[in-house]
Amino acid sequence: MQRRKFEALFARGTKVSEREIIALRNEYLLRISKIVAKDAFAPFAAKADELLKARYWSNATWREREKILDTVSWLLRVHAPR
Repeated sequence: MQRRKFEALFARGTKVSEREIIALRNEYLLRISKIVAKDAFAPFAAKADELLKARYWSNATWREREKILDTVSWLLRVHAPR
C-alpha cells in the first residue's frame, strides 16, 4: 500500500492491516538509511530510526505501532525541508 494512502486511512481512523504497517515500517527504515547515508548529522532521522528499533517496536501493540509510524512520518517531513 502506498504511504499516502496509508496516512489517509490512518488520519480517518480506519483500521490498517498488520501487513500494511510492516510494509510502511520497512519503507521508512529504507528512507531513513538513505537520509543518514547522505547526512551523518540528521537528528530527526536518527530519532525516527530509534522509534523503529525493536526495543520500542516489539513491545508496542498494533495501534501503538500505527502511532509510532505517524510520529516517524512527521519526523521525516520535518527533516525534509533542511
